[in-house]
Amino acid sequence: MLYQPPTVAQLKEWRTRLGYTGSQMANILGLKSSRRWRDYADENKPQGIPPANLFMAAAFVTLSEREIARVLDVMRKVGAVIDPDSTGDSSQD
Repeated sequence: MLYQPPTVAQLKEWRTRLGYTGSQMANILGLKSSRRWRDYADENKPQGIPPANLFMAAAFVTLSEREIARVLDVMRKVGAVIDPDSTGDSSQD
């Protein structure tokens, strides 16, 4: 798979188009906190958002609630514990 992450400017533009806060961006990207979002949105040290995180965010803003629920159900059937509305700790970024 070829993957080149969006630039910091592109990520910031996407956030603006969505009208999301840093906390909302962190949530849809599956990040632990808005601080991690700020790290990815820092032009002085561009890191590049991992493809899995960007895929997750794209799914949340593209799919219907029913489709998202179906995906989360599959994740739970595999053994994951996931609650996108929770502010609890995550084992990922």
